[in-house]
Amino acid sequence: MVSRIGHVGLQVPDLDRSVAFAERILGLREVERIDGTSYLTCNERHHELVLIEGERAGCDHLAFETFDPDGLARLREQLDARGLPVVDEPLEAGVADAVRFTAPGGFVIEVFHGMATDQPAHYPTDGVRPRKFEHITIKSSVKDELEQLLVGLLGLRVSDRAEERVSWLRASDEHHGVSVIRADVDQLQHYAWQVDGWDAMRRTGDRLLLDGRTFLWGPGHHGIGDNYFSYFYDADGAVVEYSGDIKRIEDEATYTARTWPDVDRTVNVWGNPAPPAEFVAAGMPLVQRAVSEVR
Repeated sequence: MVSRIGHVGLQVPDLDRSVAFAERILGLREVERIDGTSYLTCNERHHELVLIEGERAGCDHLAFETFDPDGLARLREQLDARGLPVVDEPLEAGVADAVRFTAPGGFVIEVFHGMATDQPAHYPTDGVRPRKFEHITIKSSVKDELEQLLVGLLGLRVSDRAEERVSWLRASDEHHGVSVIRADVDQLQHYAWQVDGWDAMRRTGDRLLLDGRTFLWGPGHHGIGDNYFSYFYDADGAVVEYSGDIKRIEDEATYTARTWPDVDRTVNVWGNPAPPAEFVAAGMPLVQRAVSEVR
């Protein structure tokens, strides 16, 4: 059903600070700000990141795009049949229609249609501007149930696994738009942007240095996904990945998901360093909604 990973919505306690970081480091551009919600982009699309002013930092929602104009009506029927609660919230700016629902573990998932593409493709920026929003990685206390929903309801496909602990799922020909990690908690582990390869990593490191920051992990080379990576914290303590040259699956008919050993060399084929403890433990909690917002 879904055709593309859309964006992530984050609640932040200091909206001005978070927007400034997104512009100064990530090279994003604020499209508009409405009632405490900032819509930011890095390309022609109306938004690739949504920042929402709130009491504390948290993951508000995960968004996917469908290119099927009739898909949302079918999704509403399927949600009703499965007894999954719909989240009753105003429509985001820049999209024609959307449905939000609460998935197993408490993640709020948005499926939208009709994203506006009227923003300038190029603009001046101090940060290292990515091409687009690429993927999200989440921790789940009900990994198998959540994965079944992502595949069975939204139509994602499994690309690879690391034994029974992590799954990588795709919505397009890119290797993954979502990674799901088996865990004791339900959190956003990191969110990722697609950049123009290795030179963007170099420029990002230098840009972080000028801001008094450093990489959390990397640069390195993932085995699963075959992409180059670097990770750092955003203004609110969430982990951001800059990802380059992700693997593309060109032939759906012949591709078979693989199972990789759950070892350090799987996530960094260059070897050292292994993922630091801070990266493994990282996670942004989910925003807790009032009962009246869910029906």
